[in-house]
Amino acid sequence: GSKVMKKILLALIVILISSLSAQVRNISERQYFNQFDWEVASSVAIGLSQTTYESTPQNYYGGGSGDEQFYSEISISIGFFILEGLSIEPELEYNFFQDDASFSMIANISYTLHIPKKSIYPFFKVGYGKSGFTGYYYGYYPENSEGLFESLDANVINASAGLKIIQSSSFAMILELNYKYITFNQTVSTDYIEPYEVDTKTSSLSIKIGGSFLL
Repeated sequence: GSKVMKKILLALIVILISSLSAQVRNISERQYFNQFDWEVASSVAIGLSQTTYESTPQNYYGGGSGDEQFYSEISISIGFFILEGLSIEPELEYNFFQDDASFSMIANISYTLHIPKKSIYPFFKVGYGKSGFTGYYYGYYPENSEGLFESLDANVINASAGLKIIQSSSFAMILELNYKYITFNQTVSTDYIEPYEVDTKTSSLSIKIGGSFLL
């Protein structure tokens, strides 16, 4: 009788261990942001921006930096995972600076980390794109200015770090710290002096909150 009991007990232990290990393995496996997955995200941001500027020749305009100003944006992006965790992510943004508003189009590469047994996925993102923000100052406008819908002539570098917090099988909340660096060279023309060039460099730091639909 004792041998039978030992065999039954051993069988139960084996079944229990295999069951537990299967559960742990299932939880540990990456459930989201796998290869060939799609992600559609939208977010809003608030933060600060600052623009520095320098003219050539300097005696026309000098150089310096503006005060920190309130900055905000709304954005939408589509991510496609080419490898597990690694996605390409084109993004369209509408940027609101204190004195101007403009569109930006950015091509990002993003990597989403996986922490076993957690519903939180940290991510990092870098990108390059074009922006309509040119950072004019004091009423000086570039030649052929087209107002709000001007050409996307400025260069923008985008960098982010944040968290994707899974809410359901098809939705995640996004918290993100975002940095942008926008550069633009413009020729300024007035009725009083010869045309001259102004280089503007704008940096912004913002907190983005949004949601992601997992497809």
